[in-house]
Amino acid sequence: MSVKHTLFAVAAAASVALAGAPAAVAAPATTTVHHTTQSMASLFGTTAAPAAPATIGDTYPAKWRNIPQDSVVDDWNMYNRECVSWNAYNIARHGKSANNYGDAKYWDDNARNHGFRVDNTPTTGATAQTDAGQYGHVAIVDSVNGNQVTVEDYNWDGTGHYLRHTVNKNDFRYIHFYG
Repeated sequence: MSVKHTLFAVAAAASVALAGAPAAVAAPATTTVHHTTQSMASLFGTTAAPAAPATIGDTYPAKWRNIPQDSVVDDWNMYNRECVSWNAYNIARHGKSANNYGDAKYWDDNARNHGFRVDNTPTTGATAQTDAGQYGHVAIVDSVNGNQVTVEDYNWDGTGHYLRHTVNKNDFRYIHFYG
């Protein structure tokens, strides 16, 4: 078999393996995560923050970032490239868990039930959470400046991509998973 045919065979086998084998289990019905039909950006009217070093940056793993949005369920039973998946990934990097927390609108209650502090005080690294919109939204606080909070998240604008932007601090609750 030529190198060209070997590479084709390997690529075809990988394609079948990826398409034929489940990449993850389906999320339980009680924790199904949905993508928003109306973006949070349109609800809150916020814009991207000026370019500056980010606290986290887009560290989301390529295995979830480089495939279509909502095409797989991640290690925390969230659909990829959603705000909840990106937040759960970052929380897990710090040794905590938001596994099976479901739609963002439930995160404050789930976190409180698991003993995490939820309040109206933003701090760097806290999860900003809102019930606004059909499914709510979560983001990670990058910095606080008076009544403005710069956050990092996925899917704020409904495109399933990373964004760093500034929001009004009073539009969110803050979950302190660590720190």
